[in-house]
Formats: sequence, structure tokens, C-alpha cells
Amino acid sequence: MTKIFFFIFFILSVCFADAQHFESNSYNIDWGNFNMTSGRKSSANYSLTDTVGQNAPGEYSKTGVKLKSGFQYIYPFDEFSFAIDNLDIDFGALTPGVATTAVSTLTTTTPSGRGFQITASENTPLRLSSGTTIPDFPGNNSLWTDSTIYGFGFNANTSYFSSANHFSAFANQIFDSSNIPVKDHTTNITYKINISSLQASGTYQNYIVYTATPQY
Repeated sequence: MTKIFFFIFFILSVCFADAQHFESNSYNIDWGNFNMTSGRKSSANYSLTDTVGQNAPGEYSKTGVKLKSGFQYIYPFDEFSFAIDNLDIDFGALTPGVATTAVSTLTTTTPSGRGFQITASENTPLRLSSGTTIPDFPGNNSLWTDSTIYGFGFNANTSYFSSANHFSAFANQIFDSSNIPVKDHTTNITYKINISSLQASGTYQNYIVYTATPQY
């Protein structure tokens, strides 16, 4: 029996600079400024976020630096999400020389105006408690149709793979990304395993780690 478990990580870095501080027995406020009005407004015909009264609201950029000044830029931050539909992949009993596959789906939503990237790695090759392992697939975006090639690898339906028959090892590599915002973007992951007749029997396990990073 061969099983895979999953960890999902998010990398999100946000910095705040406190320009004003007010407090009493009833409240404590740290914020950049106070304006006339700001917020999110909508009707049947429009949707608007605004900042009125701040000295210099808007988006400013130069090489290597981007500044978004105004309370309306707060709202997109709550939209990033990343999920996987199956956290326990069980290949069951394996037959030497006969490849076995399993599929899971990742779903990504990013803030407006931003993209993402996802990497995949493993804590160890599939292994027994004794330390015996099933080797990783010996390739990176390599064609895997030969039944005499043994190992464990994955394919994603993205531009990082040449076809559905090209696979890679879990080597902490980017396998999906976007430079534009996405909503409910799905990525299908195909896990493939093939063993030789010399592979020791037993229950092999490992952890696959997906790291989703929003772009800013």
C-alpha cells in the first residue's frame, strides 16, 4: 500500500507603517491618516472603492518599487485562497511494471490586479518505516511512457509541462503561475508511480508540500 499526505503553505508578507496613534480607556487606533470618507460602495449598476481626503491616494511605481496609497487597496487582500480537494492519496496495492496514477485538483483565487505561483516538494521519497524507498522519477518535464522506468513523479495540466505524458520529481519547483488575477483557477495534478519486481513490499508513505505565493 502506498499513501501520500499533504501540507499546504501560504507565503504572505504585509508591512504596516503607523503614522498616527490615538488611545483612551475605550479605544486604541493606529493608522496612516484620517480622511473624509472611504470604503466599498455598490449598487445594481456599479461597484466602487474610494478614499476621499487623503493627501495623495493612488498607485505609484518606479523600478523595483510599487506604492498603493489609499484605504481602498485594503480590500483585495482578503481574496487570496488556495485549496486542494484530496489530502490523502492512496494508491493501494501496486503491480510491478504497471504504472498507477491518482489525481487531485488545486483551486486558486488571487486578489484583483495580482497573480500567483505554486511550488511542490516532498519531505522524502516514498518510504517504509525501515528506510527503504521508492525512488523519485529521474526526470524534469520528461516523457514517461516506458514501463521499465521506475519511480514516483507528477504532472500538472499547465504550461510548465509539455504534455500529459511528461512528468517531474517533487523537487521544490514552480509548476503553475499567473501574472494576472484569477478566480477559482483549477490545476489538475496527476501522481504517477511505477515499481520494479525487486521493490520490497510494505506500506510506503511521504508528504507532499504545496506552497502558494500571491504576487504583489
